[in-house]
Amino acid sequence: MSLYADEDIALAPSGAPEVDLLPPSRQAAHIPTDPLQALAAALTCPAESPAQAEALIAAGTRFEEHPDKLPELCAQLLPMVVDGGESLLRSWTLDMVSLAVGRSSLRGEIKLAVAQSSLDALNRLLGSTSVTTIRAVIPIFSTIHPILFRLLATSRPPQPIYDAYMSSKARILAFALDPNAQPRSAGIRAAAWKFVQKVLIAGTRAAAADPRLQKQAPSEPSVAMITRDSPLSVQDLEEEANLLRTQLVTQMYSIDDPAILHPIINTVPLLCKARPTLTPLLVGSLTSWTPAALEASGRQPMHIRSVEKTLRMVINHLTRHPPLAAFIAQLNEALVRQKQRMEVAFVAEQTARKARKAAVPAQAQVLGKHPWEAESSAQAAKRARYEVQAGTMEGRGVLFDVSTIPIEAVIDVVMEGLRVVSSEDLQRAFENARRALFEGRPDAAHVLALALGTGPGVKEEEEEEVLNPLEMEMDDEELMPEREEEVAEEAITFAELELPPPEPLNPGDKEVVVRELLERIWISGADLAGLPEVPKDGIKLAVQPKEMWMLLLARMSTRSPEARRKALSSFIAEDFAARSKFASLWLNEEWFNDKRNGSAHFQPNLDAVLRAYLPKLDAKDKSLSAFVATLPEVPPSVIDMLETLCEESERSIVGFLALRDLIDARPPVRAQALGVLLQLCTFPDRKIRVLAISSVRRWVPGSSMSPTIINYALGVLRRLVKQSPSPVEGEDTEMAEDKKEATETGTGVGEVVDSKFLGEVNKDTVQQHVELAFALSRRQQDLLHDIFQLYPKMEPEIQDAVDDLFEPLIQSLGPTEKLLSILREFPQGAEKLALRVVTVLSAGGASPVLLGLLKGLMAERDLDPRFIIPIIGELDKGEIEKQIPRIVSLLGTGEGRDVVRTAFASVLQKMTPADLLVALHAEETGRKATIEAIGICFSMTTVFRSDVLATVMSRIADLPSLPVVFLRTIIQAVTTYKSLVPFVANNVLPKLVAKKIWTTPQLWDGFVRLAKLIAPASFGVLLQLPKEWLRDVVDRQPALKAGLKGFLASKPQAKSALVEVGVA
Repeated sequence: MSLYADEDIALAPSGAPEVDLLPPSRQAAHIPTDPLQALAAALTCPAESPAQAEALIAAGTRFEEHPDKLPELCAQLLPMVVDGGESLLRSWTLDMVSLAVGRSSLRGEIKLAVAQSSLDALNRLLGSTSVTTIRAVIPIFSTIHPILFRLLATSRPPQPIYDAYMSSKARILAFALDPNAQPRSAGIRAAAWKFVQKVLIAGTRAAAADPRLQKQAPSEPSVAMITRDSPLSVQDLEEEANLLRTQLVTQMYSIDDPAILHPIINTVPLLCKARPTLTPLLVGSLTSWTPAALEASGRQPMHIRSVEKTLRMVINHLTRHPPLAAFIAQLNEALVRQKQRMEVAFVAEQTARKARKAAVPAQAQVLGKHPWEAESSAQAAKRARYEVQAGTMEGRGVLFDVSTIPIEAVIDVVMEGLRVVSSEDLQRAFENARRALFEGRPDAAHVLALALGTGPGVKEEEEEEVLNPLEMEMDDEELMPEREEEVAEEAITFAELELPPPEPLNPGDKEVVVRELLERIWISGADLAGLPEVPKDGIKLAVQPKEMWMLLLARMSTRSPEARRKALSSFIAEDFAARSKFASLWLNEEWFNDKRNGSAHFQPNLDAVLRAYLPKLDAKDKSLSAFVATLPEVPPSVIDMLETLCEESERSIVGFLALRDLIDARPPVRAQALGVLLQLCTFPDRKIRVLAISSVRRWVPGSSMSPTIINYALGVLRRLVKQSPSPVEGEDTEMAEDKKEATETGTGVGEVVDSKFLGEVNKDTVQQHVELAFALSRRQQDLLHDIFQLYPKMEPEIQDAVDDLFEPLIQSLGPTEKLLSILREFPQGAEKLALRVVTVLSAGGASPVLLGLLKGLMAERDLDPRFIIPIIGELDKGEIEKQIPRIVSLLGTGEGRDVVRTAFASVLQKMTPADLLVALHAEETGRKATIEAIGICFSMTTVFRSDVLATVMSRIADLPSLPVVFLRTIIQAVTTYKSLVPFVANNVLPKLVAKKIWTTPQLWDGFVRLAKLIAPASFGVLLQLPKEWLRDVVDRQPALKAGLKGFLASKPQAKSALVEVGVA
């Protein structure tokens, strides 16, 4: 994880299993702890049954917890499922192979052994006709391809391994590239393109220029690692990669199936990152893509939009990748074009939809039906059921219980409905209702009988019948005389009822009752597992109906002896991931019981559960953070345990996630948890330190914790500042006031923060001090100002370490407005840090803004000449000539020669070699530095050739005033290139004689030495000298006498000339 990338810590996808809400008794009965026993239990279930499917899932969970058992499982089980058809066991076995070679924590050599032992069986499964099997096998090959490629590239394994590798690769590539490959399945082709991505990466050489890609080398092999002993052919693999690259672009434009187009587009980001040489082709293909093939094949607009969204996400992802900065303009233009294209498509779709709706009434008119009846017979039948025959209760539509709404609302609705019904329709409805009542139809509305004057609700007049009172059967109440007035009902009152207190049970009986009650709750809890959960959009419940057994058991446990609590703690710790919900309920009850009764059971039991569970915690566990978040109170001991967990390298991420959630959601413990997290930001182990920094930087800026975090980071950074000696007694009051004022205005050091993980300040511990502040500067760039202010106050060796650590931050930031503002006004003493920033920002070429800034600084301040080096290639010729003396002045420093040589290489992009060498003879920086700079030019033999030197010597010889070092340059030139001797003798030396070189002693000394060096070619020029100066040459170089005597012997008047110069 990078400190300067916008990433957040998170667990891997293959984390702990989801919390099982089944009762623990049922879990223990069906999932043995040992993975092989869990597999054996799954195999005893009926084949292909739901029970076997659940058992295999449970066994897979155990193998994830114990990955060391996977190699043995794959070697024994995979050959057994090759033959035969599709089955649950085959699918599960392939999942386990995928886990072993991919997501597990096994070492690389073990994964390689599993890949080799499984290769033949996987290759055979690849040739099956089962689509499901092939779709499961291809991702496994995508995972093991880098492993096998590295093996084949660096050694010569047995021939069957090579044959199986080549056979499987050809088969999968055929699935991707051949549309007629059998079995034909879009899912298979989509999976095959992921494999194509791996093959294409392996067949393309990695770009070594980007240091960030070097870290990917172990996981992304390439043809560059193929040795002589390898059975692989570099040429064949590169040709195959070229073909795949062409096919990738071709099929991106020609395929009309969205299911295949999605994975093809998704292969582009990784290819661009892993192989930058492919970036121009792939980015150009992405930005030029249009859905022409999809539209031509008649794909639905929804499918086209889906592909467009995938394309947009990929392009957005590429724009956020810094190495692709050169393509950002092209990618942004593609996004604009795509947006316009999608808007046009949306308008066209809306227009077509409206046209289809407008065409429905016309179609219905042709058929002679209502527009909506003309759609389908099924809908027509549905509407027939809702048609109402007035008064018959037929076709009454959707039933609704009107008793659930107020009577006033019902009356209003009925009256509003009657207002829109004509009197004829109402009369007809009454007649239909009467007829239904008379005919005794089952759907007759009997409730209307009384209102309609018919039916059993109406009593017709009958003749009075004389009854025999002796034959009448009457109750006693009927024989009593009727009262003319009813007696008023007397009010009923209830007396207060108190139940007698229960008889107390002795401790033994109480224990029996509680134990029996717990057993009943435990047994009945299994029956509740089948209850449905309350929908998410319904009432939110802390405990679902099927979890009621947990609540009952938790409440009973809080009223139980301490021994039962200890047993409960041990039970929870055995499988905390599955029982964390029960643990949460129980501890919440304990906390509530403590508050009510004044007891103290919550914290001891919480500590006991965590002490028993944390040693067994898996590195991918998701339950701890969720469990801590549900606690009613977080004691300090819990944070101490989490701190200890964070200090363990393998499982630290689980502790960091728990601490982070506590800080977010628990203000009462925020200060303590944040303090722990901040101290861990200075931990000696960098892996833990980076996780801690990644956790806290999410709150900077924009959080109430941001000031605390920033102050802590600056306080740790201030420890690097040289500590001034303690003030002695009687220190000057004015000096003390100055120190106080400096602290208040920000120019002083400020408050220093200590951490228990920080010791003595030296160059080895600088990284512990600065990484938090540097990481926060990525989000809060105001911290850069504080860094520059503190830098001059550090020791030189500390500054060197800070420079190296500061470079990645600047690479991630780039030339931001804040950083450029700081460069304009960096404090005295921070030149070295500012120079490092300038060097990093101009590595890929200085921007116009940076160039203008440095030009302004050079005009305003006396900058170190090294500031010119990064931008020297961006200046024009006139500006470069002005800066050459300052560049040459660097030769007096330790690394000056290499720096000047690099600067000269940049200068030669704007100046000719002859111009540079002539400019160096100006001698503005001292003779010694000039001679060394000219020597650097002579060492660049491919640039400063003999013809260049001849031009330089001729130009300098024509100058009004000759440089002192000129003769040294001529001597060095003829020494390096003997072919220049005639040119010097015939063209350069005569010009020097014409300029009366003997008048400048230093030049005359060099002339004499040069004359001897190139003799006898110089004899002709020497005779052009005045006789006294020729005699001086002979006196200085006696060895020239014999040569001159021989040269003059054949000349007219030779004897007199020889006598005059003293040669005779």
